Amino acid sequence: MKDLPRDEDVVKVVETMADNLIDGATNPTGAVSILNKNGKTYCFSVSCASCKFPLLKAKVLVPNEETNNIHPRLVCDFCKATYNVKTGERIQDDEARGLMGTVVKSLFSATEKTPLRTFDLGEKNGQVFINIPMNK
Repeated sequence: MKDLPRDEDVVKVVETMADNLIDGATNPTGAVSILNKNGKTYCFSVSCASCKFPLLKAKVLVPNEETNNIHPRLVCDFCKATYNVKTGERIQDDEARGLMGTVVKSLFSATEKTPLRTFDLGEKNGQVFINIPMNK
């Protein structure tokens, strides 16, 4: 776990080479995103569930009532979809969109509000494990 990114409020990418995460077109190294916030480490998909763009520049927002005031929220910098970082649940979009954001949002508004894929992390004998559910 000590080798994972430690920066707070910044989305970092870690390559896993996990077969269940590799996608030749969009994720050839099976990468996941890592976010540290208030001493907790969160692990989730490298791409937005709504627009499929990488979440490298996603904005981290403080917890609110939608996340039980516990877990941070994550806003895609492209389509402005907002997620609970722990559960991946799509929550109320919290950021102003501007002209470009409104256009992008309208393009993806017909799509289902798919949750962001999240993963639990664990450690054993100094190795990090990612719990990757088989049904997704």
